[in-house]
Amino acid sequence: MLVMTRWEKETRILLLSGRFDKAARVPVETALAAGEGRRCKRVIFDFSNVSSMDSAGIGKLLLLYHSLRKEGAALTVLNPRRSVEELLHVVNLATIIPIVQHKTDVRSVA
Repeated sequence: MLVMTRWEKETRILLLSGRFDKAARVPVETALAAGEGRRCKRVIFDFSNVSSMDSAGIGKLLLLYHSLRKEGAALTVLNPRRSVEELLHVVNLATIIPIVQHKTDVRSVA
């Protein structure tokens, strides 16, 4: 998994590429840790280039959601492929983590 990070005011955007699975843990956690100490109200996981997700990825996404929530930051998934979005709905993760198709829609789920 490749992770690129950028900031827009108090929003951290992680552009993810590859499979979101067990191996994604280290690069995602490293990218999140790199922003420690900087005020962050929202984290957006841009799933545009995530090819697939497995059960380990689902578990990691849920753990990250809870961890970010404790820090006062909201998590949103942006533009997942149809198969990944369907999986998030099947496991009911979409009921707690907002999924949006366009970055401009992120504000409406605040």
